[in-house]
Amino acid sequence: MKFFFIMPFFILLLNSQIFSEDKKVIIDQQKDLESIRKEVKQSQQRLDSLKAAEMATQKQISNYDQKITTNQKVINRLNNQLNSIHSEVKNVDNDLHQRQELLNWTTNKYMDDLRQFYLSISDHKPQSMWDTPGVEMEQSRQTIYLASLASFESENINQAIVNVTLTSSELDSLTNEKERVSSLKKNKEVATTLEENRKRKEEKSLESVRREKYEEGDRIMTLKQVAEEIERILTRLENEREERQRNTNQDAVEYSAFSALKGQLLSPVKGKIVTPFGSFKDPITRLESFSPGITIESRPEASVFAVAAGSVAYVGNLRGYGNFIIINHDELYYTTYGGLGQTYVRQGEYITSGTKIAVAGSGNMVKFELRKRREPVDPVEWIQIDSF
Repeated sequence: MKFFFIMPFFILLLNSQIFSEDKKVIIDQQKDLESIRKEVKQSQQRLDSLKAAEMATQKQISNYDQKITTNQKVINRLNNQLNSIHSEVKNVDNDLHQRQELLNWTTNKYMDDLRQFYLSISDHKPQSMWDTPGVEMEQSRQTIYLASLASFESENINQAIVNVTLTSSELDSLTNEKERVSSLKKNKEVATTLEENRKRKEEKSLESVRREKYEEGDRIMTLKQVAEEIERILTRLENEREERQRNTNQDAVEYSAFSALKGQLLSPVKGKIVTPFGSFKDPITRLESFSPGITIESRPEASVFAVAAGSVAYVGNLRGYGNFIIINHDELYYTTYGGLGQTYVRQGEYITSGTKIAVAGSGNMVKFELRKRREPVDPVEWIQIDSF
């Protein structure tokens, strides 16, 4: 273990021997910059895809609006039809009631006439010597009249029965029509409710797509700003390399004590990994993306530590990354820490392993990357898993 502690100082003594590697480091950094530019291009494609999804969703919402409007017109027409049928049912029901009363009245009158007829017959006594021809004729006329009247009322009863039957049949037909129209209206109302639910779902989807679109647009701006910042860092590192070359002509020796720490590093912050290293597919756009590091969700203002000894190559603020720190380990490995709040180190400062360099930012999302020169490697392979 003492070997690991003295190696950083040993490497400082070997700095004069590794300057020939600096140019290669800068070339690798240029490759990383090209990778960011490629990511900007992919983000632009993702943004175009989101715009197309937005237009398709808007078209779908418009289709639902048309269906809802058409259904509403049909519902209004069916409502008017139901009102008309209801009015007809009411009129026919009144007619049926009146005709039923007429039938009852005619039947009662017919029965009264029949009683009168049979009473007159029963009261008619056989002719006697005391009867006069006039009396007999009067009784005969009354009998004929009552018989005719009963026959007339019988026809009225038959006609009243026919009227009641027809009216009752018409009422049944209107009732069936009313039920049919009511069923059509209910079906249209159910269909309209379904279309409205689908429309609300598409509106939520549209809101999500628009939010993704705005975030992707912001991401493109962020990547462009990061690319510009890396350009400035590359320029500074190139100038430093040239300065070191002017001061020495010794050959570089590629050796790093940091490489011996693989699997032994502690986590830069306590928390949960929410974004892993490597390629992944966007769930909405289905485009491939690449994460050059990991994102750790920590508690608010959690302490962030240097995972190994090294010199602070950069301290600043990158849009989308928040406060940002780069630590140079033996001129071969670099670790980056983003999403930071307050920082506690200065550029050019040499720090030891476990030094508190910052606290987590307001989002509690610390972005950590590990690079060999400018090539990203999976930090999880270097960090003790139980230290998260």
